[in-house]
Amino acid sequence: MPSVRRAALAVTALLAAGAAQAPEAPFPGSLVVAQGRLQASLDLSAAFPREMERALRDGLAHVVTIHVSLVPGGGGPPLSAWAREIELSWDLWEERFDVTATDPEHPRGRALHFRDFAGLRAFLSEARQLDLGPAAPLGDQRWVMVVRVELDPVRELVDRTRELIRGQRPGQGPNGPPSVLGAMASYLLGGAGGEGQARFFRSRPFALHDGTLR
Repeated sequence: MPSVRRAALAVTALLAAGAAQAPEAPFPGSLVVAQGRLQASLDLSAAFPREMERALRDGLAHVVTIHVSLVPGGGGPPLSAWAREIELSWDLWEERFDVTATDPEHPRGRALHFRDFAGLRAFLSEARQLDLGPAAPLGDQRWVMVVRVELDPVRELVDRTRELIRGQRPGQGPNGPPSVLGAMASYLLGGAGGEGQARFFRSRPFALHDGTLR
């Protein structure tokens, strides 16, 4: 059955990279304040091991979701979140990866093409100057940046991702629907989705007065 095969491939590919980031591994990103807004930049190459190429060249359609959220250091629902949904497939005739990427900056999606896995991996791995909203609400609290990367999540979670993206206005950050953030809270922080299918990255706790997070 195709659905079983896809699930098996997803688990196999991501288990090859490990189910979670090692505690001693450095956080693969930075957070800076620019014009009063929080901007995150990430290198997610650890979430896309080269062994994943075989799974993605099967000719089936796949979905990758990336979520970046700011959560209180002591626990609780996210203050804000940024999301990207990437639909991709290997075109056997054109011999290329066809990609549609949707995020707050491109809410209608953008079509991209990559001739090899190296080019696709570079695109999947790099996220620059993501707008996480105004810096002021962070106050003096300590926060943690959590990144979740998932291959072929369940349909309900893809729908939630799209709802989150639609609720964000390009260039203004993810200040939108609290109901969506609340509904996605457990998912963003390690809940639904299934062990082995998602990679998590968590920063050290930080406060705004610490300066930039790197």
